[in-house]
Amino acid sequence: MKNRILTLFLLASSLLFTAKDTSAQQDPQYSHYMFNGFVFNPSLAGNKPSLSMVGLFRAQYVGFDGGPQTQTISAHMPAPSLKGGIGLHIINDQIGFERNLHFAASYAYKYELPTGNLSAGVSLGFIQRTLDGAKLKALTPGDPLIPAGSVNAVKPDINLGLTYNTDAYYVGFSTTHLTRPNMSFDVPGTSEYKSVVHYYLTGGYNFVLSPSIEIKPSVMIKMARTSSFDINALAFYNQKYWGGLSYRLNDAIVAIAGMNLTDRIKMSYSYDYTVSNLSLTSNGSAGSHEIILGYDVVFVKKIKTDVIIKTPRFL
Repeated sequence: MKNRILTLFLLASSLLFTAKDTSAQQDPQYSHYMFNGFVFNPSLAGNKPSLSMVGLFRAQYVGFDGGPQTQTISAHMPAPSLKGGIGLHIINDQIGFERNLHFAASYAYKYELPTGNLSAGVSLGFIQRTLDGAKLKALTPGDPLIPAGSVNAVKPDINLGLTYNTDAYYVGFSTTHLTRPNMSFDVPGTSEYKSVVHYYLTGGYNFVLSPSIEIKPSVMIKMARTSSFDINALAFYNQKYWGGLSYRLNDAIVAIAGMNLTDRIKMSYSYDYTVSNLSLTSNGSAGSHEIILGYDVVFVKKIKTDVIIKTPRFL
């Protein structure tokens, strides 16, 4: 089963060398979407009164050769003089012979409403897609459609986002790769590789059960060539420890646990137990692991009251 799945994956991926207008879902999967939302929704830039830095590592479908591995680094902060927030993020996503590098700078405009805060954000950057021909084995030696080494293409990229939040809940909508940049490689006979527009709808609520216990359910719907639906509930104790479960439709059950190591440093870990056909045999997926680290630099100077941001206390 494992070999068949890998063979089918390689055959499907090889279409980028032979078919016109090839496209697929390109954005990585995140179990910690509630803590890492800035990388796919630029309107979250400056949503905390501090310089917020987050690093994430994800190993997906452990047990499969060439399984996806993702690393992200992001940083964002309020910018009162710009009436909003600014930030940067980098995503490095490796799957088999393909690597995608995303870099973007973001700005979010904050508008205070009587009942909450509305944020509109944009990120501008680039996508670099790299194909390593050395990791492909040609059926016919010397196949001109398979590059001898690595080839890459770079194109500009635009993401947009909108978020409304209060002290109790938030709702967000965002889209990535809005310009659908076409990636062409310097290999004769290959086709362009279209980036697919992704749409994200997120939401969450903060239930305060007692001074020390809070329950925070959330959802994320991601739509592209295929769609995914995550629903999660986390319990927080004294805003220092948290744990909970997620369900990703037709894919995985996710366990999440984390803690504040210090007043500024946070760490959270998740394990995805695969429930799809990828786990039907002993050679199937051993699940996915994800770890996230957050570091906040709190500003001593108070932010002006006209740009105070109401947001649930996530990472």
